[in-house]
Amino acid sequence: MNRTALAIRMLIILKTRKYIKKAELAEMLETNPRNIIELKKELETAGYVIEVTNGPFGGYTLVDSTLFPLASLSEEERRAVLVAAPFLLTSKEPLFCDEFKKAMEKMLANEKIMEPIQIATTAGWQLVMDKETLQQYLSMFSSAILSSKRVEMVYKPQNKSSKEYIIEPRELVQVNGLWYVLCQDNQKGLSTYKINRIEKMAISDKSFRLDEDFFVKKAITPYGHNVSRPIHCVFHIKNREYLMEYVFGEHQKIDWISEESFILTVDLRGEHSIMQFILQLGSDCEVIEPKELKVKVHQEIIRMSEIYADEG
Repeated sequence: MNRTALAIRMLIILKTRKYIKKAELAEMLETNPRNIIELKKELETAGYVIEVTNGPFGGYTLVDSTLFPLASLSEEERRAVLVAAPFLLTSKEPLFCDEFKKAMEKMLANEKIMEPIQIATTAGWQLVMDKETLQQYLSMFSSAILSSKRVEMVYKPQNKSSKEYIIEPRELVQVNGLWYVLCQDNQKGLSTYKINRIEKMAISDKSFRLDEDFFVKKAITPYGHNVSRPIHCVFHIKNREYLMEYVFGEHQKIDWISEESFILTVDLRGEHSIMQFILQLGSDCEVIEPKELKVKVHQEIIRMSEIYADEG
């Protein structure tokens, strides 16, 4: 029996016996006690915990409650799991499916972690797409990406009729609560599709070859899609001190003018998102730069005022 087989067999015996003497363990494994000491050291290096109790009723005992744990959690790791568990188990994120939550519960039980800390969670806007379908599509895309398979789908672009597509999925990403699949198009460029706009999909039996020069990570920044050039913006913000708690984009800088107002300088991406940011702040946000953005905001305010003009 080779050393790996001996180690596995030793774990099985320790799992089924509360205490076992070193000599008895050596006899069962058909080896010598010196090898048992060496196997114990190797297993402990791999993350198992084996205690030795002296006395007539003592012996070797496996502390871990799982048969083949990858590694025993440190106290810091246990605390991290303890804090994150309530969010993971109650989250409505589609990737945290029922199977994941069952696995998480088993891990918590196996690690003998105390009652998790209770954390209240809430969510903002919800997608119209039902959770089960979203989970199914994400799972199918994950499988297609791992196996380098093309995906056939019926997709509805904004304000257009549904159309059939064959895509080569590279990665799944979430931006501002929306799930996207990133693909490489025929020109070896980037194309993105919203998962919630997919009406039907199937994994093709046709594979695609990965392009080593295509880097998905370049398509995403910590602040959203990298599909447009950043716009250098300068805003005068009033009565919104809490905004200093957030980072909205690259090269962000805040200069206080008074206790109630400050200048926010930041590079933002996406005109639609920028307009949403400005309009939700109302009169508490004044665009200083760029001038083109200032004109667009002014035009939008005029259109809005015309809608409500008769109400006055």
